[in-house]
Amino acid sequence: MSGTDSHRRRYRIILRGECQQMLAGALEEAAVESGHGWTCIMASVRDESELYGLLDRIQEFALHIVSLNELGSDVFRPQAVLGNGW
Repeated sequence: MSGTDSHRRRYRIILRGECQQMLAGALEEAAVESGHGWTCIMASVRDESELYGLLDRIQEFALHIVSLNELGSDVFRPQAVLGNGW
């Protein structure tokens, strides 16, 4: 995914199940981590079209999306999401 950081939006997508290995190759531009029965995808996209393209790739695996959140530009740490408490 190209574009300047100032024009990109960051998203956190939480999926049910631990599917990091399955998604790692398909979502090379995103950070993917699993733990405690969940998978967290952290991705930076240029626009809504690119976001929907990412969601389409996830849908190809028939995975259940639990949440989708837009994050601030300085937040891109999957470890913090899957850390203690999950």
